[in-house]
Amino acid sequence: MLNMSKYAPLRDWLFNAANHRVTMTFQQIDDLVGGLPMSARKYQEWWSNENVDTTTHSHCKSWQSAGYKAKVDISLEKVSFRRD
Repeated sequence: MLNMSKYAPLRDWLFNAANHRVTMTFQQIDDLVGGLPMSARKYQEWWSNENVDTTTHSHCKSWQSAGYKAKVDISLEKVSFRRD
């Protein structure tokens, strides 16, 4: 269940964000979720916006269920989330 997900705090934070565009550092996300995996820091694909109805990736579901899509800049360790 998504509510039990490690990434639920990210979903909740984004859900309550007032802006349609939010940029967060990896460190900020680390602090919210208790640490990102190394793959999130190395692979742009980890931040893919998959079909929320069929994906098994709870991290992807976290931002998409809050109405956002992610775009990562690995070199700057930042993620821009934008609400459609």
